[in-house]
Amino acid sequence: MFRSLRNKFLIKIPLINTPKNTFLTNEYKCANAWNSQVNSTVLAKVNLGDFYTSLDQNYSSKGTISAIDVDIFANAVRDGVYLEELKDLLHKLRLSGETGNTLESTHHATVRNFMEFGNIQELVDILKHPLNYGIFLDYYTANLLLDKLIKSQDYEMATNVAALIMLQEDYTNEITSSLCQYACYKFIIEHKPDNQEQPKEAEKNKKVEEVKIRIKFLRNPYFDDHFDIKDIKLLSGKTLACISKCFSDNVSNNLQILGWLFYKKYDQLSTLVDKLSQNNSFKVHKEVIDLLKLMASEESKECVDKCINLLSNVKVAEGSIEESIKNLVENAINKSQSKDISMQEKMFKDWEAMREQKLQEQIARLDRIKRVQAIEEKQNLLQKEEQKLWFFENEEKIDLQIEEKEQMEDKSQIKSKTQDKSDVDYIPPEILPRRR
Repeated sequence: MFRSLRNKFLIKIPLINTPKNTFLTNEYKCANAWNSQVNSTVLAKVNLGDFYTSLDQNYSSKGTISAIDVDIFANAVRDGVYLEELKDLLHKLRLSGETGNTLESTHHATVRNFMEFGNIQELVDILKHPLNYGIFLDYYTANLLLDKLIKSQDYEMATNVAALIMLQEDYTNEITSSLCQYACYKFIIEHKPDNQEQPKEAEKNKKVEEVKIRIKFLRNPYFDDHFDIKDIKLLSGKTLACISKCFSDNVSNNLQILGWLFYKKYDQLSTLVDKLSQNNSFKVHKEVIDLLKLMASEESKECVDKCINLLSNVKVAEGSIEESIKNLVENAINKSQSKDISMQEKMFKDWEAMREQKLQEQIARLDRIKRVQAIEEKQNLLQKEEQKLWFFENEEKIDLQIEEKEQMEDKSQIKSKTQDKSDVDYIPPEILPRRR
């Protein structure tokens, strides 16, 4: 099923395209280093079917699950058939007290597995629900995922991924930031609004019978303007604005203008344009002015007109802004790719060593628990034997213990009988019809 979905997704990719439809090279994926660590002796011995059954039964009976077990399962996946089981284990781990011990390799392996075997839409849904699954992107998986979505020209999905980076508020990786900027810009210029607002307004005008229910409390409405944003256009705008704000180059300044515009923060837009118009080194791209004119509404007309007037006195940048963003991405890749590749290779080796260490610690802990249980069982057995051997010497003490137990049982039986009787004797009040 997953392979058919993946093929269906790939068919949508147009074959006629510009000479370069991807940014990252194959070397960036570090396929050899990744395959080397996932083919380690620990992971090679895992039978995923039996392993999942064992983990599921243990969770059903004891309500516990181990972070290292989920990590081993995630890294041992070799087929898309087991992605649903992986998703289920991630959810169970998130609900348990072990969620704080989730290993970094679990996040990385989950993203790689869903990218290679599964549906990208399902992966993005998992990433958008951290409370349910607890999976987060690192720089390298974010770059791989964004590059894959840009290559397939799915800019809306890429914008959703870029928004997740924005929500984490970590823009230190230049490749990640530039790919997010490119994805959001492409979404903004190619997005076509749905013409479904009028029917929704008509539905609101229809009279609906109100049903009132009694509740214990009512939460005051609150909008944090960050995690609560659901509108993809607002998310794309905020992502562009927040990421571009961290850089001072000319392209980022242009993108920051578009970000505040689509985020509908017109005060910040006006302040930024006023500041940039006084900067002699700033050059505005023609596409930015065109989008300002296009997006002017009754709410923003005064602010946008002021911005257009200020930008009309600024030098115009040569070339298209899209080509400038592409150059920005390629420069970031040329600058950071070698470092990222070496960091990934080192990271995979560290994860392999940590997995072995955590596994040995868990084996030692489980062995210690078994030995403690065996000692407790032996103590209970010895206590029973001692009671038999010294029965006649402790006969009076044993009789008193038996008598106390019988009295406690009698009290509980009397209490349950009185409760049953009160339930039987209860007569509900008679509800009369309301007088008119």
